[in-house]
Amino acid sequence: MSVFPKETIKNIGESLGVAHLKDEVASALAQDVEYRVHELIQEATKFMRHSKRSKLHVDDINAALCVKNVEPLYGYTCGETPLFRKTLVNGNEVYFAEDEEVDFETILSKPLPKIPLDTSFTAHWLAIEGVQPAIPQNPTPNDAKADLLTKRAKPSAAIHTMSAEVDVKPLVKHVLSKELQMYFERITEAVSSTDERLQSQAFESLRMDPGLHQLLPYFVQHIHKKVTQNHKQLEVLESMLSMSHALLNNKHLFVEPYLHQLIPPILSCLVGKSICESPSEDHWTTRHRAASLMTLICHQFGNAYHTLQPRITKSLLRALLDPARPLTTHYGAMIGLDQLGVQVTRVLVAPHIKFYAETCLRTALASSSPIRKMEALKCRDALMTVMERIALHATTSATSATSATEEQKHLFLEAVGEVLGQSFLEKHTTQQSLEAVMEACT
Repeated sequence: MSVFPKETIKNIGESLGVAHLKDEVASALAQDVEYRVHELIQEATKFMRHSKRSKLHVDDINAALCVKNVEPLYGYTCGETPLFRKTLVNGNEVYFAEDEEVDFETILSKPLPKIPLDTSFTAHWLAIEGVQPAIPQNPTPNDAKADLLTKRAKPSAAIHTMSAEVDVKPLVKHVLSKELQMYFERITEAVSSTDERLQSQAFESLRMDPGLHQLLPYFVQHIHKKVTQNHKQLEVLESMLSMSHALLNNKHLFVEPYLHQLIPPILSCLVGKSICESPSEDHWTTRHRAASLMTLICHQFGNAYHTLQPRITKSLLRALLDPARPLTTHYGAMIGLDQLGVQVTRVLVAPHIKFYAETCLRTALASSSPIRKMEALKCRDALMTVMERIALHATTSATSATSATEEQKHLFLEAVGEVLGQSFLEKHTTQQSLEAVMEACT
């Protein structure tokens, strides 16, 4: 005995144009329909369970029909359960879905719906270096509270007009975890300590740790603050330069957004008037270290920022050519330009060697003050290094070296000046070296 009665099969057959269906045929079809329905429900139940649901949907039935290679049912959705009404057809009860009656006059009198917007997308930053940018796409908790208060308060039209004209950007707080705060305190204390082993461990941690993105702006700010407050304490400046070097060598950090804050402290250590308490202290080594660090920045980020090296060289050249600046500043500018390469010194430094030697070095070398005389000797040695590198760069490609004549030496002294020319001729007497330096200086 089938769940589907044979009368139902006969009614369906009559609706399809098959009349006078025999009882035996109707019973056989009813049993086959029951088997097919059971099979379909089993397949649909599998899709329901794989979807982690406890309610069977129309999509599950359609998926089961597709598995059985049967065309799915159209016009049915997973909405509310349809309502069925009962009627009598030839003395048999038939259930049908009740359709809603629609009034055409009501539909025609309604306004047209809005045109749907085209599908589009926009990209924006969720966070940059751990900080959420203050843009409309990223609402902050303060914005949500402000909107809620605005809706409750219902301000007047005048206040609305005034607030619409003012664009207020909310402040974004950068929240650090307790672990990062403790790490920052420990590192800053270790960097400033007198224990060399503790300092080296701190610098190694800054150089290798990959999880310092959120602390990078705080480290840069710490370096800037320490250099500004301790511009005459050589040990503090040395530790800050080591800290900057470690951060720049950390491959996991994105340092580019903070270069404009990191370069000024390094320049201060390079061309500062006085970076130590006593002139007898070895501040020359600190200036050399700052120059090498500035060269590292130019070589590492110069390709991405084309104006970086020109701006630095312009600042150094301005410090070198200012006669009112002290000799210590001139020395820092010389070694800074020298470490940027031979092409930089050939174009920027060499044409001004004679003028600088005659106006600044001559009087300083003849000074009675031993400190000023020592500073002048340092500047002379720095310019000698510049000239020697220019000569070495030119003589490396020469096949043979010939000695310079007296006339060539005389021309060299006129081009370079007596102050530096005599010292250079004591070490270099080849024709190629003198011609390379003269060509750069004229």
